[in-house]
Amino acid sequence: MKFADFKKYLSAVNCDSIYLIAGEDAYFRAAALESLKKRFISEPQLNVSVFDGETALSGFGEISAALHAYPFLSEKRMVVLKEFYPKADFFNRELKPYFASPVAETLFVIENAGQCDVLKKAENLVVVDCEKEDSDILAKWVVNECAKENVSISRQVAEKVANYSLFDMTKISGETKKLIAYAGKGGEITEEVAEILVNKDTEYQIYELTECIGKKRNDEALRIVKDMLAKGEPPQRLIVSIYNYFRRLLHISLSPLDNAELSKLLGIKEYAVKKSREQAKAFKKKALKKAVDFLSDGDYAAKCGKTDFDAVLTASLFEILL
Repeated sequence: MKFADFKKYLSAVNCDSIYLIAGEDAYFRAAALESLKKRFISEPQLNVSVFDGETALSGFGEISAALHAYPFLSEKRMVVLKEFYPKADFFNRELKPYFASPVAETLFVIENAGQCDVLKKAENLVVVDCEKEDSDILAKWVVNECAKENVSISRQVAEKVANYSLFDMTKISGETKKLIAYAGKGGEITEEVAEILVNKDTEYQIYELTECIGKKRNDEALRIVKDMLAKGEPPQRLIVSIYNYFRRLLHISLSPLDNAELSKLLGIKEYAVKKSREQAKAFKKKALKKAVDFLSDGDYAAKCGKTDFDAVLTASLFEILL
């Protein structure tokens, strides 16, 4: 189930014994874990044991003992295993018997940033999907958080906060708190305020830069680069970021795959593929290939000492903008 449905699920279901909380959004993972603690665990300092996945793979005895221990002054006890990606043979040997007959008094929670097909196929397992949400759901969250503090924000501005933060809930949460503090109770967060106060993620600024290049808004493109450099973005990292983005546009423009298939292949959200596909249409395929080659050659020349990264960045921008 999606994270957004998890709290409702916990209020409707008495209890499950084994959970897999998986996805790249650390905020959602932490919130899902906290929801389980609040629902079932008293005295967490006595009833929650946390283990590392690498430790588990080298020996499961200590974790097995924790799983079979009784809770103390609590309805349940919790065993949390972080970043655990077992192979099928290890799972079948060490975990399959427990999954088939889990201890009723124990919540076994596996928290992973990545996905694990071996675990997902296991029986008696509730999977909580903590991948990044789309802008619509995240904007709704921002609006609701502001409303709790009697601060108004339009849906359009809330979407900007989500976009500027690249849909990362940890960053969105921090930026929303900052905006609420600035506006104060009864205040309003306008587009101008969000534009000034919200720190734009580097990849979002690369997206903005590419959008300006595609639409021939060269002055604005150069302003974005100047702003990124002023904020301390190293020229080399900026070159690599622009290269990776144009390479993505090139791959998407050449690929016959649909958005969902490309999302899995490139390891990015489907929404990001959709936006990249829209951007790619503003460029000829030859222009994308030329930009990728120029950036790659420039990076190599700077690493070989033939030039410096500042010069490569300047030359690359003018080459792409022409």
